[in-house]
Amino acid sequence: MAEQREHPLNRHLFIADNLNLLRALDNESIDLICIDPPFAKNQTFTGSLRPPLSEAERQQELETLAGWGIRSQRDAENAGIEWPEADNTGRFSDIWRWEDDVHEDWINRIEGDYPALAKFIDTARTTHSEERAAYLSYMAIRIIEMHRILKPTGSMYLHCDHSANAYLRMTLDSIFGIDNFRNEIIWYYKGAGISPRRWSRRHDSIFWYSKGDDWYFNADPVRDEYAESTKERFSHYIGNVRGDRDYGHQELNPKGKHPDDVWQIKIVAPSALERTGYPTQKPVTLGERIVLSSSNPGDVVLDCFAGCAYVPVAAERNGRQWIACDISPRALTVLRRQFAKFNYAVDGTQQTETPLLNPEANIITRGPGQLPDRSDEDPVESQDIKELPPRKFKVPASIIPEAEMLEKLLELSGYMAWCCGYANRMPDGSVIKTTRNFHLDHIDPKSKDGSNDIQNRAPLCPYHNTRKNNRRVHLADYRTEIADAGEMMVDTMGELINLAEAHHKAMQMYGQAYAARYGVGGD
Repeated sequence: MAEQREHPLNRHLFIADNLNLLRALDNESIDLICIDPPFAKNQTFTGSLRPPLSEAERQQELETLAGWGIRSQRDAENAGIEWPEADNTGRFSDIWRWEDDVHEDWINRIEGDYPALAKFIDTARTTHSEERAAYLSYMAIRIIEMHRILKPTGSMYLHCDHSANAYLRMTLDSIFGIDNFRNEIIWYYKGAGISPRRWSRRHDSIFWYSKGDDWYFNADPVRDEYAESTKERFSHYIGNVRGDRDYGHQELNPKGKHPDDVWQIKIVAPSALERTGYPTQKPVTLGERIVLSSSNPGDVVLDCFAGCAYVPVAAERNGRQWIACDISPRALTVLRRQFAKFNYAVDGTQQTETPLLNPEANIITRGPGQLPDRSDEDPVESQDIKELPPRKFKVPASIIPEAEMLEKLLELSGYMAWCCGYANRMPDGSVIKTTRNFHLDHIDPKSKDGSNDIQNRAPLCPYHNTRKNNRRVHLADYRTEIADAGEMMVDTMGELINLAEAHHKAMQMYGQAYAARYGVGGD
């Protein structure tokens, strides 16, 4: 096998929105992608670094950010990255919102190039929730780019759990193709909690897809050792050729048995040196099993959700090149720490005495404004590689919480949808005063710079809200379309809430909320 040249981005850690990095990478330039993305758990994970963050590490984070012109949380938000906490805490939000986390150009790209996938996401929005559809849109647009940058012989491993694995499998099938699904690997681990009301949950899923029909796989480096009883019973077969009814002549390999798709690998123990303090950390052993079986020495491995650094460490220890990306600058500190802990290459079962690299000198860190330039001679025609507008993080949509907003607006209309007059009713026809079965949408669409505040919001029925999704249409015009289609739930449009009057009352609500929060007049 010809020796590979060093990739120009080898040992690079990018602190950026990973979609921007993916869009900046060349077509068919990556051998293996291994990611541990958000799981759609609808919660915020909090951990404390172990050992605690030192003053020198914190200063290094701030100096690195300042070198990129990022000196405050606002600067970080404008650059599309997170601002690292000042204390020892690391937080990761796995909560998804359609209006805050999904860009219109994502939906346009998915609808244009993967219409079946767009329909699936829309179905998830109707049958599950807007939050699940937002998560799938976030993942899908990134998986599309991952598929593009993989070499024809490349593979992708995606780690997930029961929360969204069925949805992610459908997404991967749509992008990679069902025929390129290779395995669903079950990572089985001990030590998880026990519930008296269900079976204990003690496994995650890892989906393995290849780019095409000519993928690389080598089981030899990760063979499982034979049980002692097997060694004794079949000692005369080990290392010799034997007959096999289904597979012809086959050698019982002295290194061990061919691994199956259930991997029993220990989770990172709380007391382990490897422990970062993050609750979702994955063991380096897991990353090494993937790297060794699905790449050659010198191949390029990408991890674009690299907060705990287990994939870059696994790649470096086993002679692979790597590129990493994370949205949090705290990944700088974690990656340097993990390389210091695992700073010796693996030679068979032994570690060498020579350190792999100096984490301070050899790891190159680049910020959100330092992405590589595409060098493709023939880029994918439909690919738009412009950077997205910065996403916002931890900024409330309005000073009034959405649940309260929905309740207030429904009170104005007598708990009837502002689009068609739909209402939850008792058998006798009386209206039930509940927010259930209503969606909160925009009167003037966000694509036309409509605000998220209460004066630009309206409760719609799920059916019409889904149909209105991402259309650049004002609610007044949309109501006319609904009436023309004969879809009104009231006899005349005059029975719907008057939008001008509703806007005036909503402005008063906003003023009251503003005054309550900031102690000043808000009319």
